[in-house]
Amino acid sequence: AELLRRAALGMTLLFFGSLVLIADPLQSILDTQLSLKPGALLHRLWLFPPIDVFINVYMFNYTNVEEFTSGRADKLHVQEVGPYVYQEVLSNHNVTYNENNNTITYTPKREYVLVLDRSIGDPKIDRIRAPNIPLMGVTTLASSMSMFASLGLGAITRQLDSQPMLEMSVHDYMWGYEDRLVELAAKFVPSWIDFSSFGIMEKLFREGNESNVFNMNLNEPKDKYGVRLPDVPRAYAVDSINGERGFKRWEYNDETNGTMCNRIWGSHDATLFPLDMDENDEFFLYRRTFCRRLHVKFNSTSTWNGIDGYRFDMLPDAFDSYSNDANSSCYCKNNRCLKKGVGSVSPCYYNIPLAITYPHFTHADPTLLDHFEGLTPNATRFTSSLVVQPQLGAPMQGTHLRLQANQVVGKVSFNRIMEPFEDMVLPLLWVDLNIDVLCLSLRLLIHGIKWGFPLLQWSAALGMLLAGVYQLCCALMLCFWPPASQFQKVDQAERGAAIQVIGAQGYRKSSLQLEALEEQHHLLFGGGSLIPKLAKT
Repeated sequence: AELLRRAALGMTLLFFGSLVLIADPLQSILDTQLSLKPGALLHRLWLFPPIDVFINVYMFNYTNVEEFTSGRADKLHVQEVGPYVYQEVLSNHNVTYNENNNTITYTPKREYVLVLDRSIGDPKIDRIRAPNIPLMGVTTLASSMSMFASLGLGAITRQLDSQPMLEMSVHDYMWGYEDRLVELAAKFVPSWIDFSSFGIMEKLFREGNESNVFNMNLNEPKDKYGVRLPDVPRAYAVDSINGERGFKRWEYNDETNGTMCNRIWGSHDATLFPLDMDENDEFFLYRRTFCRRLHVKFNSTSTWNGIDGYRFDMLPDAFDSYSNDANSSCYCKNNRCLKKGVGSVSPCYYNIPLAITYPHFTHADPTLLDHFEGLTPNATRFTSSLVVQPQLGAPMQGTHLRLQANQVVGKVSFNRIMEPFEDMVLPLLWVDLNIDVLCLSLRLLIHGIKWGFPLLQWSAALGMLLAGVYQLCCALMLCFWPPASQFQKVDQAERGAAIQVIGAQGYRKSSLQLEALEEQHHLLFGGGSLIPKLAKT
């Protein structure tokens, strides 16, 4: 029984140990948990991402406006003030799974909370002097329409005493201030201007925050060998936003699926990426702030606090546009492109002539700097990089997306106060979207996925194999070399049998002797025997 028990246990342990090594149940568990299926670990993390995203805002303070407008100074002096740090808190709501096309529909919600201890000061107290965006924008638009539009706007601005530069608190300039020109526009053209206050950060980051409905692709299908099928969307790539797969304002055509210039589909919203990325991958990032897709390419692998990451860099020509290039010509209005390094975003912001560049006009046309003092382009400081953690497919520490918002002033007609700013691109602010150190729970999870869980699986499999071999060896030893106790039991059994045989023979001999004695007594004396017949009892 002991031999059979050990042999059965050994075979069972060997079977399960081999099964763990061959089937790799850990990978199956990870494939299930690292997906957006309801109840999966990644799904719970994605609903309320535990990643600390911060936006460092640097304002530009114009310090010599009177000297420049009066002609006493040839250049505007700008002073960089910041950072004012806001934490971006993301949550995803109204989640619906579409099994028919392997997508998920959801509404992201982003909130912005001031982090005062990381900021240079209190934005409600600090004051700056900066461009009057509504006035400059409307002036440029009116000049492109007709002489009567320019004359009418000039009369209105004089009546309202609107000035090209405003002095106010940093908070009001970022998140909204009441403007009489904006109020007037909202009253007379509500179909175009549907707001009564204006704030540059409000428009760039918060507007439409809770109304955009995203449709995103789930994990891409693979063949039986685990190879991704060709011509299928990458995992977690955006398919459409509010039912649109491209920028209608950039002349997207549904029949042709658009061009690289005006597509939305195929981009990522920079919150989740495929888990099977490699060094040959490149991605397109989308946020409404950009009013376009931003191209990033793999640069290198890096390590932050012991956690591996893939670094993708944004290209220096990310904001260039050329009328003869199908992948950027849609940004050129009436075949007129902005200067090198300046990307128009006006269609996304009520056609107000706004543009994005790298901070301090880095990688842009050098002539943009001719009108300013205080701007210092620096390719090292103002590089934009995305670092993705490959085990989770999430952005991590080391990510820095740096962009500058600018006011584009075109031709100015019949508006004396705006003439000094004609044909200028005025910097408003620049932002650095960055990610802080991952929280402890995410770091532990990443280390577990990378080496902790595999080590545990290998240890369990090796332990079962070794235990199985040990049990089988014990069974073989029991088969060929029985234990000493078994020999003692056999010896005792043999001794007992011998004693029984000897006893039976002695008893039989005694019985024969008694019978002979009884027979002799009968012959000598005759009659009955006085000796009891013990042998018969």
